[in-house]
Amino acid sequence: MNNNPVIVAFDVETTGLVAGVDRVVELAAVAFQSDEILGVFSRLVNPGIPMPPAASRVNGITDELLAEAPPPAAALPDFLRLLGRGTPVAHNAAFDVGFVGVEAETAGLPAPEGPVLDTRGLARCAFPGRFSYGLANLARDLGLETPGAHRALSDAHACRQLFRSCLGKLEKDADLSIQDLIRLSGAPLDFRGNAPRQPRTARLLQQALASGAMVDISYRSSCGILTNRLIKPISFSTVGGSVAVVAFCTLRNDTRTFFLGAITEARLAP
Repeated sequence: MNNNPVIVAFDVETTGLVAGVDRVVELAAVAFQSDEILGVFSRLVNPGIPMPPAASRVNGITDELLAEAPPPAAALPDFLRLLGRGTPVAHNAAFDVGFVGVEAETAGLPAPEGPVLDTRGLARCAFPGRFSYGLANLARDLGLETPGAHRALSDAHACRQLFRSCLGKLEKDADLSIQDLIRLSGAPLDFRGNAPRQPRTARLLQQALASGAMVDISYRSSCGILTNRLIKPISFSTVGGSVAVVAFCTLRNDTRTFFLGAITEARLAP
């Protein structure tokens, strides 16, 4: 790889799926250069809300484990410092970027600058035609070592190994630059440009969902067409790894699914 840059694989465990509504409960990052590990961070953090049973069943993190943990704001400076040592990479990075961005914003801390790579996008290019690009399935099929899956440090190490596997496959013909990897990763991501808007939108939609209020949104379709909609949120969901809100749309007079990342503006209707 050109110039042998430092890469930082990171992962977060959370109370749920929606940044801005749910909270981070564990942070982990592994800085590496080629096959050399330069630094490791791993810490549980107390979200200040009960751990939902559904999330606890996935990652094994309980209220008892979190009782003595520090709040996110106390752990974030060291975590963000390690992220800033190189180019961050995560699997299904939009999820992790959203949560880290909103936690940094809540704590009044600056998020790292620069692009974030996504091993899911890289894996699609390196290993095309697979049925699943989930981290656990890729790790199993590629023989990666992932003890304690669905804990942040284990998944960060799995992401590090997957990045190395993807790079080895993609660089068979030529060295790649960070800019090449950004292009192969998919939609551009960065903590400062992408992360803050979506959590604020999520909080507003959650407020409307709880109160039964209507929301005016500007929504950009997959074809790039921007429309104004009046919607009544029903629930949150994930589609292909992206967070969406299921809502009644008055324009279509039917229930529709709207990706949070495609909502350019949102405000409570009078």
